[in-house]
Amino acid sequence: MEVLSCIAAAPLFSHVSEAVLQTAAERCAVRTFAKGEQIGGVGEFLCLIRSGSVLVSGAARDSALVLNKLRAGDCFGVASLFGSRSWLTAVTACEKSVVLLFSQKTVEELMRADFTFARNYICFLTDRIGFLNRKIAAFTAGSAEKKLAQYLLSLPAENGELTLPVSMVRLSALLDLGRASLYRAFAFLEQSGQLTRTGKTVRLTSAEEFQKIYGGTTR
Repeated sequence: MEVLSCIAAAPLFSHVSEAVLQTAAERCAVRTFAKGEQIGGVGEFLCLIRSGSVLVSGAARDSALVLNKLRAGDCFGVASLFGSRSWLTAVTACEKSVVLLFSQKTVEELMRADFTFARNYICFLTDRIGFLNRKIAAFTAGSAEKKLAQYLLSLPAENGELTLPVSMVRLSALLDLGRASLYRAFAFLEQSGQLTRTGKTVRLTSAEEFQKIYGGTTR
C-alpha cells in the first residue's frame, strides 16, 4: 500500500483535508522491522503500521504481559508522544513489518492545520483509555469472570451478538460455578461495559476487543 493511501485509510486521519494527508505523507519516515525486532522510538514518534503486525507487551520484567496485538492500519505511541519518555510498554514485530513514523513536531503541525485531525487524536486517546480500563478489569477479574468470558468466546456470534445455548442452571454446571458466582460474573462484565445481556441474548460491546482482552477464539 502506498504511503498516502495507508495514511488516508487510517481512522486517525479520517475526514482530514487532502492538504493534511499530503503533508503527513511527506513528513513521515518509513522504517522496516524484521520479525522479533523491538520497535524503538516509542514515545518519540506516533507510529502507523503500514504492513505486518506488532505485539504490545509490558516492558522489562513484565514482557510476558501481552497487552495488545496491532495490525496494518493501527497506531501506537499516541499517548506517550506528548508525555513521559519513560514508557511502560515494549513493541515487537510479529513478522516483517513496515511502520510510518511521525515526529511530535509533525503531529503538532497537523493539529494546527486541521482541527479534525486533533479531534480524531483526542477520540483515539479516549478509546485507548477505555480499552486499558477494561484490560485492567480483566486482569483483576476472578476466575468466574474469566471462565465465562472464555465460554462466550467459544460460541458462534454474528455482529457481536450470540445466544446462550443452555439455561443459566446448566451453564453454571458446565463452567463448574455456583449460580450466584455466574450471575456475579455476568454483572461484572456488564458493569465494566464489555457486554449487555437480555435473557439468553448476549451482545459484546466489541467482539474484537473482547477477544484481545480475554483471548480465545470466536467462530
